[in-house]
Amino acid sequence: MEGRGNIYQSLIFAAQQHLEETGQLPVDLAELAPRTEASEDEIRSMFSSTEELHEGLIYHAVTLLNDALREGVIQANTSDPIEQMHSIAHSYLGWAEANPTLFRLLVDGLCGPIKPDSALHRYTSSMRDLYHRKLSEAQRLGILSPDTDIEISTMMLHCLVKGGNMMFVTRSTDPWFDGDGRSTRELAERIFTEFMGNLVRANAPASAPAASEKA
Repeated sequence: MEGRGNIYQSLIFAAQQHLEETGQLPVDLAELAPRTEASEDEIRSMFSSTEELHEGLIYHAVTLLNDALREGVIQANTSDPIEQMHSIAHSYLGWAEANPTLFRLLVDGLCGPIKPDSALHRYTSSMRDLYHRKLSEAQRLGILSPDTDIEISTMMLHCLVKGGNMMFVTRSTDPWFDGDGRSTRELAERIFTEFMGNLVRANAPASAPAASEKA
């Protein structure tokens, strides 16, 4: 007999397939039955409602995205937090491009009310903490000046990422992008690179006075 863990995973994959093919999650849990070997009773023993199924699929998407971001951190220079942030952004955008259905699910959730202690709440809070930690580290290392407002810089990154998310979701209907042949991933990565470069330059530590100026 198939274990509960395997049934749960097969239902998550079935829900993802349903979302990819129809553009929406099942209205009734019974709609998953033709896509899996699980019976309706087994489905309802795993998920008490479509809301619970939605949360399970969100958790699945967040787990996959976090795995991709973790790989990005591992591949970057561990002594340079700015390089790490570039690597994280590269992994994030690559995952978004490769997983459009799950990415749209996350973006739709992030643009609406986020329930406390939900998978989305934990995810977005962890990203805020990650941005803050990396920028603070850059400040401690002297990459950013001591008077850099880390809180505002973190919030600016948050706004930039939310804007990048919307590029993926609305690009096909946004006339601002008419005539630009670059992929959304390429455009978003270029914008992120410009932003980070400007952030670092605008907050670079003041140069120490030369010896001749001290005399």
